[in-house]
Amino acid sequence: MLRDGTVFDEDHLPREIVGRNSQMNEVTDALAPIEDGFRAENCYLFGPSGAGKTTVARAAVRELRREVLEVPTAYVNCWKESTRSGVLERAAKDLANAAVPKNAPARDLVDKLESSLDSPSVIILDEVDQLRDPDTLYDLHSIYGLSWICIANREVDLLARLEERVRSRVSVGYRVQFDRYTADTVTEILARRASQGLDPGAVERETLKEIAEMADGDARRAITALRVSARKAADEGLSSIPRRLVRESVLDAEEEVRQKAISKLNDHQRVLYECLEEAGPLIQKELYEHYKREHPDPITLRALRERHLPKLEHYNLITTDSEGGAKTYQIVE
Repeated sequence: MLRDGTVFDEDHLPREIVGRNSQMNEVTDALAPIEDGFRAENCYLFGPSGAGKTTVARAAVRELRREVLEVPTAYVNCWKESTRSGVLERAAKDLANAAVPKNAPARDLVDKLESSLDSPSVIILDEVDQLRDPDTLYDLHSIYGLSWICIANREVDLLARLEERVRSRVSVGYRVQFDRYTADTVTEILARRASQGLDPGAVERETLKEIAEMADGDARRAITALRVSARKAADEGLSSIPRRLVRESVLDAEEEVRQKAISKLNDHQRVLYECLEEAGPLIQKELYEHYKREHPDPITLRALRERHLPKLEHYNLITTDSEGGAKTYQIVE
């Protein structure tokens, strides 16, 4: 039944982008100056998980490279490369094709990029609000001709952490907002993935619609659920996906997406999650006391509240309840 499993991979870039024409236009407009040899506008993409932000960013860069074949581009997932040196090393390797010595000082990496890049270039910074040192943006901003597409859930999670001198320099740029997909749009996304990745007739439109509705606007979860459904049907020796498998497959997909999110948590987020897993539900002050006991180098409650707890919420790992005036956190079951 599965004809091409790569179609359902998280990093698969479809030929056509569904339901995001206005966002694509905004990002391509920001990149357009490169076609005339000028630095592009910086671009910020904000919205919930599974709303197509990364897909649009990568598709816009793909369109740019069709017009300007030699434009240097790079992609950095800041959840994996969360340090200043990690981001700069990846930028030096991908943008300048530079041999980077291990543990090279950040200043040397910036110098390497400045000396190597002599034309406009673009870097995508995914999950940019996960940067341990957001001043890394200042380093990148100082490099001639380099512009970025920054991807995050909320603007406040990124720019509020910057010092004023840095924020005034790097905050200028296009803001592109993503809302959750509608069920009809997710259904169409699934239909196109099914036509490429599954055997003909393997799934009915109504089954895709049911998956889309249960995924609640999260395309990543819906695509994973379709793959899981196909695998379950194949395991039963079926040639098509019966609707009876949908609910179980969506739940399995939610758990798979959740485990991936947990695996990418930084040390502060992981300790918070484990505290809630062990002792929750907890009001904010109780959670902070648990966290301070468990983390070897705790940060302030304000920093947790502004930077790390919202990330756990965005990835549907925890929920909050503000009844009675006290904010209570608990694990999503």
